[in-house]
Amino acid sequence: MSRFEELHKRLEELSPIPVNMPKLYLLGDTGAGKTTIVKSILGTEELKFPSVQQKRTTVAVTEYVLSRDLPYRATYLFKTEGQIVALVSEILEIATENAYTRYRKNDLSTATVAEDLEETPDERFRLRYILTAEQLEELAKEIVQFMPMLDAAVKTLCSDLQSNDEELGVVVDIAVEQHKEVLAAIQTKILDHIQAKVSEVCDGHRLFSDADFYQHSSGALESFIEKAKLLLSSTKNSISPVVEYARLQGNLLATWLPQNAELVLIDGEGIGHDTREASRLSARHLDYFHFADSIGLVEECKKPFASGGKSAIEGVVRNGYLEKFSLIFTKLDEVEVGDGEDSNREDQIRAVKKGLMNVKNALKADGAELDIGAERLYYLSNMNDSQLDTHSISEANRLLASIKARFEEAKPQFVQPSYDYEMLSSYLSKSSGSFTAKWNSMLSAKHWQTVKAFNRRMCWEWDEFRDMKPVSDFHSEVTKELDYFISHPKSWNESATPSLQQRSIAKVKQEFSKQLLTFARIVILNNYGDGWDDAMSLSGLGSAAIRKKQIHLILEDVLPDHRKPEAIKMKDSIKQLLASAIEVCKA
Repeated sequence: MSRFEELHKRLEELSPIPVNMPKLYLLGDTGAGKTTIVKSILGTEELKFPSVQQKRTTVAVTEYVLSRDLPYRATYLFKTEGQIVALVSEILEIATENAYTRYRKNDLSTATVAEDLEETPDERFRLRYILTAEQLEELAKEIVQFMPMLDAAVKTLCSDLQSNDEELGVVVDIAVEQHKEVLAAIQTKILDHIQAKVSEVCDGHRLFSDADFYQHSSGALESFIEKAKLLLSSTKNSISPVVEYARLQGNLLATWLPQNAELVLIDGEGIGHDTREASRLSARHLDYFHFADSIGLVEECKKPFASGGKSAIEGVVRNGYLEKFSLIFTKLDEVEVGDGEDSNREDQIRAVKKGLMNVKNALKADGAELDIGAERLYYLSNMNDSQLDTHSISEANRLLASIKARFEEAKPQFVQPSYDYEMLSSYLSKSSGSFTAKWNSMLSAKHWQTVKAFNRRMCWEWDEFRDMKPVSDFHSEVTKELDYFISHPKSWNESATPSLQQRSIAKVKQEFSKQLLTFARIVILNNYGDGWDDAMSLSGLGSAAIRKKQIHLILEDVLPDHRKPEAIKMKDSIKQLLASAIEVCKA
């Protein structure tokens, strides 16, 4: 069972979603306006919830179960003790190594060390929300005081090992390990601060010894939201870094929405924090593509598809989710049409559609055709005003009505496609080469600390680190290579209209995508668990190069070259996944 499935099983035990409520998953680039849309639908603009900032804010995925008949109730699942300890350890390790580099240059200050203690390098775990500035400064002082002792150990090791400057980082690693009790004591203080803050916010809840969740309820919206802010806000004085998943329910619906409006709104993490990270859709989004009834991609009108939007659409198309898909454009009022001319709404929409046409053409050239009608394009403006304008209210209501209508319509019949599986290997021949070439290049270019951080997350069975996404790459390469094969079966088991055939193909792609994602995680994270652990345990001179080599060997073996005997086993596994997907669709 994947972590996604574990979380939802636990949530359904604690706070089940009522039946017959459609689920909308929102995704978009960081800063595109996704959370602003959520805030508008919830009608919580004046309460300033959820947090909206021009940087990565939503890290803990939050589900809003919206109905005027439900009481205000919230359930939060916490990260495990092992996850939190490992994240704190990584922050300390990097802060110490950076401090030593500055110490050697005589450029060390408590302030710079405190900054390094604020968050993990991928900005997904922020200590600065939980710890006060004074606490961070005190911890930074202890690291600064540790530097002379560390320097003496490094100099001794350099002399004994006859190392050079290129290996200094590894020597520092060894020296830190020799004095690990110093950082262990600092780590304990950080964990104590975290536990104290959680206890303060959550009515005495003991983070590492009580249950893995916390719940609260209220009869009043204001008090309910004020409590939720303490657990979810991307600001100081919040414990959001230790929350892994949240589900909030109740009459969290803006007054302009219909009285009978009911919806599960899923506010996920952004597509990517930068263009490198967003160049390929994260595997975590694919979980929600299958889970949700509708998918809404939020794009900023002034610069649509500048970062991860194109990769998100490609993921939607190749995995068969186009029938669930809508495009939501924000900040239409900021679009300029012509120099010095007053632009009306129609002109601005036409300008946005030109940008969309460019993306459609680029996707078509890549073999992923975006066939989406105007009825699934939505345009929102003046999103930061205290109230939505008339046009935006109309568009938002049109979106929610469409989601409800698609959810309530009868499920389409399925007609079974038939494939010539002997041809499968020829379609998979390129995927191995593309996957291996990408990772050879990436591992060669990455700094050893980045590779180590990536290795650590593989040991944790996380999908990725920054732009290093082996699960997503595996999944993407296979689905891209098999796209034509799945789309063009050799025959059909019974006669059907072209539209029903296309819907059936989409269903197969969706189910195959889901099963392939599970398979990719098993192959990469579970089957090679010992390999990841071995690579992580390496230390001493030359360990960075050996670690890269071991990771390269793991990933080369994950998707073997089609000329190797192991490729036959991989082809058979993928054949079984596709056959299984068809059986699920038939059922």
